[in-house]
Amino acid sequence: MNVPFRYIQRQTIVHRLHPFTKMIYVLLTLLLILIPLYDIRHLPVLLIWLGLSAALWAAARIEVGRFAALLKILAGTFIFLMLAQGFTYRHGKTVLIKFGDLHFGGSNVGELTLEGVQLGFMLSVRILTAASSLPLLVMTTSNAELMAAMNQLRLPKVMTFMFVSALSFTSLIFEMWNNIVDAQKLRAFDIDRMDPITRLRRAYVPIITPLILLLFRKANDFQIALETKGFGSPGRPTEIQTLQMKPIDFLAIGIFVAVFILCNLLRFRL
Repeated sequence: MNVPFRYIQRQTIVHRLHPFTKMIYVLLTLLLILIPLYDIRHLPVLLIWLGLSAALWAAARIEVGRFAALLKILAGTFIFLMLAQGFTYRHGKTVLIKFGDLHFGGSNVGELTLEGVQLGFMLSVRILTAASSLPLLVMTTSNAELMAAMNQLRLPKVMTFMFVSALSFTSLIFEMWNNIVDAQKLRAFDIDRMDPITRLRRAYVPIITPLILLLFRKANDFQIALETKGFGSPGRPTEIQTLQMKPIDFLAIGIFVAVFILCNLLRFRL
């Protein structure tokens, strides 16, 4: 089974971009979603940026299944947000479903309102916009390139290591989870065939327990590897490759900034 959000070594235009260029793209994505975009009329602003992200995913030749895995992870959060906002939004006037009068905190939680569902939908799109940018950085940039780029920024070595290790551990957890699930299936413990109640009651303990133990063992291996390679020694670390900004990087940055300005102008106009 493919592990989602792991570095994929390919020779695409996105892979050849400087890590700084892709970091700027992630930074602009975060700045865009931090802007208050709650009204449904602002949906085109997010859709334009999502279109840019989709174009980058396609240019990097990343499989659709990896994006589907991202949607599968976030689907539960999106449903919860739309239902929670639909039942608790104070300014909702258009009632979709009414279960009764249950007033709590200034709102009737017994009514599902259209305005609340729209607010939850906008929050979900904002989360999806943010979540589609960081995996693109991880899947098209190797750890060596990330560390070299952060060293060029003169960031502390500990901070660089923590950032890169956090990205590596994400894919490592997925891989260990899949291996443990497959091993449990060989022991006739198939989590995929269990109903939701049985899964919550008895399925996750036999998987999470060995996962935690394996992560502790892997962390110990990392510690030994770091001490062997002299991590923490004084002096600036050497680099295997020196990263240089190319004309395509400046062109990509110009496109990112232009789309960002377009989204903000459209937001003010709407």
